[in-house]
Amino acid sequence: MRELTYDQLVARLAKGKLGGSYFLNSDEPFLRDQAIKLLIEAHLGDGSADFDLDQMSGDDADPAKLAALLATPPLLSSYRVTVVREAQSLAPKARSVVEDAVRQPVSNRVVIVAAQVPRGSKARFYQILREQCVSLSLRAPGSSELAGWLAKQAKAAHGIEMDMSAAQLLASVIGARLGVLAQELDKLASGAGADKRIGLGEVRAAAGALPQVNRWEWIDRVAERRISPALVELPDLLDSGESAVGLIGALSEALIRVGLAGEGEGALVAVLKRDGSYGNLSWKLRAYRQQARNWDRADLAAALAELLRADRLIKSGGLSERAALEEALLRIGTLGRAEPGAGRILGRGRTGGKDGVPQPARLQAADCGALGGAGAAGAE
Repeated sequence: MRELTYDQLVARLAKGKLGGSYFLNSDEPFLRDQAIKLLIEAHLGDGSADFDLDQMSGDDADPAKLAALLATPPLLSSYRVTVVREAQSLAPKARSVVEDAVRQPVSNRVVIVAAQVPRGSKARFYQILREQCVSLSLRAPGSSELAGWLAKQAKAAHGIEMDMSAAQLLASVIGARLGVLAQELDKLASGAGADKRIGLGEVRAAAGALPQVNRWEWIDRVAERRISPALVELPDLLDSGESAVGLIGALSEALIRVGLAGEGEGALVAVLKRDGSYGNLSWKLRAYRQQARNWDRADLAAALAELLRADRLIKSGGLSERAALEEALLRIGTLGRAEPGAGRILGRGRTGGKDGVPQPARLQAADCGALGGAGAAGAE
């Protein structure tokens, strides 16, 4: 079976497609728990969870007890729901029990298996789950997507609009801890006024120590070729706990997206949809298009090369983090010697390559996997 996204699961359940077995694969516990909660409410929404819900963790699952739970019929509901969390920790005999259950579906039984599949694992257990279950790959949003993810959460979970500036600030304070972000969002939503909106004021009032520099606005400044203010703010950004390597990865990802936007919005949208980030970044498309007006291909390729050089200098010990990133920004600032908005549109300038292939795409494929340690994907 093909893997569904969380939004596709929501749509499936809304159409009344209930029952069966579900395999939830994610490195992020919050996303697994969110999907489990959704499935339980869809099948036991009448309040029968006290009688028809069983939950077990893989690290302490007894095979005999697990088999008994899976064989128990519903008492008050149309379904009996059995949840197996941390399934990657199941012992071989317990795995066999789960495999038998998902291979032999029962009309009134729902089996939910949640796991963090080890990277590179070729275990037959996971292959069987993917083949026999409705399978979900619950991809955690990259840091560049956190604001969009928060805004979607506010709307879906609370029916509240959240300003992107407010979402960025909250993400700056908390980082990529989805469970904590969701908890803070719950608090903000409970105190939302009659306008059903969360703005900067509400986040500032609720947050503790606020960062002096908003990392997302700082990344936008570089993407807009406003290098001087970015250089002024860099020390405060690094002193707040940001790493130069992380910022290099974030800048590289942002500039690659700017390059794609310069080739045409369709090219950017296609890539974002392919990597699963479009839903959280669709609000950002206009900004990427505007930033692309400040670059031609050659300058953008050179900027990515400078970031790659800085990354290598840091990792080799050739320069300190601050010195390497400052030098890269200074070098980027000299490219083209053009003022922002001077019509340096990607696709109309130099290609930066003898064969006419855009250098940003070449750098993305060849080098950006090394940038920032985690690569370009989800680094911003």
